[in-house]
Amino acid sequence: MAALSRVTAALLFSVTATAAAQVLTLTEDSYGDTLVPLGYPVPLPVDSQTPVDGFRRYAALQARLDELALSSDSIREQTIGQTLAQRPITAVQLSDADALTAEGFAEPAALINGGIHAREWGSPEVVAALVEHYAERQNDGGLYRYLLDNLNLIVIPVLNVDGFLQTQRYPDTFLQTEYSGDPTPADLSAEPAEYRNYPRDGRFRRKNMRNVDETLCAAGSTGCVADGMLGVDLNRNNTHAFASGNQNSNASGSLVYHGVSAASEPEIQALYAAGNLGPAARLRLYVDTHTFSRVYYGVNTGRTRRDALARALAQRMSAATGGVDRYPYNPTPAGQGIGSTDERFAYDYQIPAYTLELEPSANGGSDYGSFGYHHDGFVLPASEIARVREEITAANTVGLYRMAGPPSLIAAQVRRVDSDLLVYDARWMRDGSTRALTQFGDGNLEPGVAYRLWLAFNKPMRWRDPQTQAITQFIGQSIDLAPQIALTGRDAGGAAFSFALATTAEGWRATPPGTSAGCLRYADDAYQVVFTLPTGSPAIEARRLQLAVTATDFTGQALDTNPATVADWAGGWANYEDDAGRADTDVGGSDRTLVLVDDGSSAAAGGSGGGGSVGLGSSLTLLLAAWLRRQRAQKSRGKPRLQ
Repeated sequence: MAALSRVTAALLFSVTATAAAQVLTLTEDSYGDTLVPLGYPVPLPVDSQTPVDGFRRYAALQARLDELALSSDSIREQTIGQTLAQRPITAVQLSDADALTAEGFAEPAALINGGIHAREWGSPEVVAALVEHYAERQNDGGLYRYLLDNLNLIVIPVLNVDGFLQTQRYPDTFLQTEYSGDPTPADLSAEPAEYRNYPRDGRFRRKNMRNVDETLCAAGSTGCVADGMLGVDLNRNNTHAFASGNQNSNASGSLVYHGVSAASEPEIQALYAAGNLGPAARLRLYVDTHTFSRVYYGVNTGRTRRDALARALAQRMSAATGGVDRYPYNPTPAGQGIGSTDERFAYDYQIPAYTLELEPSANGGSDYGSFGYHHDGFVLPASEIARVREEITAANTVGLYRMAGPPSLIAAQVRRVDSDLLVYDARWMRDGSTRALTQFGDGNLEPGVAYRLWLAFNKPMRWRDPQTQAITQFIGQSIDLAPQIALTGRDAGGAAFSFALATTAEGWRATPPGTSAGCLRYADDAYQVVFTLPTGSPAIEARRLQLAVTATDFTGQALDTNPATVADWAGGWANYEDDAGRADTDVGGSDRTLVLVDDGSSAAAGGSGGGGSVGLGSSLTLLLAAWLRRQRAQKSRGKPRLQ
């Protein structure tokens, strides 16, 4: 740090006569005029590609991402822009090769950004951890394979590359200005008063870098440290509410300087380019990761449904970190703003968009026993980051899984247990932008005969503990682990009835597709139950017999009651019907679309019995496929069923 100390005199001269500046050094417990004791070891950048109890150097972090991209077809790096120093800004894209879901519909997208403020070292670690988590689990056959196949996730671990490198050059040293007397320096006249004694550079640099001369930016140089008075706050440089509110400034030296115009900075242009990889029209979630305060900041855009869903999603994600209010949701009222990135994505695309402030809480480093320096919240102890990585990875997983789309019941089979004879087969299949239902079999059930009912959904519905392989709650979630299934309809005399089947959580299928009692595509996207109807059951010789299925995914999202109209996002869920058939309530309900015996009467016991129509060519193809499927089942009893 001696080289940095030599520039102090030059800095004092370069600011103005009415502002003083000094270089201070962070320590664990040493006191002095220029020493700031934290009360815990000062984190220093670590030259390790793999995660450690600490913060990785930028080069090591980037090398790790390069390695993961080279070793996986589902992880790709994209250069989305350049800094003023001509350093590449890199996004990591996590998805399969096409832009379609497993069913063939247009894939949704999400964008998670990190490192927009240089001093917030927890952000790149947490965002990179999500990439690492995906990479380790990409072949799990379940949740993460589903997300890779059905969601285009774009991740930017470090947006403000130049600024981040500056903080790592001086990991325990920083520049602080102190103001006294009037007038204040001309270039800082509009600095909000609360920021006037805040640290400006070194470990506590916030903004991007304006001085791009590589010789000046050598370690310990005068130019780079003096540049702490310049730069733009990238989280004030956005197209919505640019130069608005009381948390930004038109003074170039301000910590919250918004820049000369909206999106003037190459980093913000790169962020928007990353969104276009979605493409932007398919975005459903945006998270900008910061430190500190332990809160989900957001905005209310004035669209009631979007605003309610954004709040509910934040609470679900917070719960995955240890409680609904552990990361409370704090939205800005509609019409207000400061030029932040979450405002831009929320208003332009009407999606849930957040500024996620990592821990510590607003108490700062005192959460970990610090001595109380007012900026120590930006210096998370190295011993805490591994836990924070895990917690926020779980929170992001909840958000991505939920915004990938609501669950739909898309297939069912009924077979005799004794012979494996296929009694009923139904499947919703893509037909253009909708699904069409094909059903085969007479569906008549006999008393005293054991039947195997198999149901399949369009996404993994449950979380399975990796160690015990038991179905359990995902972190912080609370749902019914077993679905509710009933046979409903009208008996031989025309009276309505409902016969509930006994279900347990053990019925979820983790066996690979193509095997007996297997899943459809992903572990736990299918459920199986064996049932027997007693003599005298109203389901025997029923005029109308249909399935009534109530289930949620592992975040509590209920079924789309009409799979024919595929759920999508339009500032709220579109084509996501509830029990009354309404598509604008965002709540879903129970599926009653699969009819084993149909006398042409209306659905009994409430709910929708609707389905989609199929064109003639598609209908013949589907019916032929179903007929062949049944013939093979009857001739090859005991073989794995075709799915």
